[in-house]
Amino acid sequence: MKKLLFCAAAALGAALALPGAANAQVYVGAGYSHLDADGAGDLGALTGRLGSRFNRFFALEGEAGLGVDDDGPVELNHTAGVFALGILPLSQRFDLHGRIGYQNTEFDAPGGDADSDGLAYGIGGAFNLSERFAVRADVTRLEGDVDADTVSLGAVVRF
Repeated sequence: MKKLLFCAAAALGAALALPGAANAQVYVGAGYSHLDADGAGDLGALTGRLGSRFNRFFALEGEAGLGVDDDGPVELNHTAGVFALGILPLSQRFDLHGRIGYQNTEFDAPGGDADSDGLAYGIGGAFNLSERFAVRADVTRLEGDVDADTVSLGAVVRF
């Protein structure tokens, strides 16, 4: 987990150092994520994001979540990931995006901890309430030791 968080911080730091990053828009987000993992039941997490949007069409972001809602014998400890986003602005108010990256998720199961990491990809959209505030929804698939589908809803603040 520490390695993943370090890699995420390094990737975001390197992205901010890229040419043109001075014009990049930094954003933070927070929300709730519902996870449906193979055989784990329904799980929930409080999710936070930190990202940098370099232009209208591309962003990089880090994501971390802490388990808060467990329905069944398996508990979600935490999740963390790094993603690249391709963005399609449909209007001033609405953007669609696709995202791909690497994600690590740790579960607490009756037989011991389970750790799943691997490719994560998904789609989503943001409804821009103003230049600084948006509401965002995502659907993400983790292809790892334990496959998981995540649906997220949250708020975004841009700086």
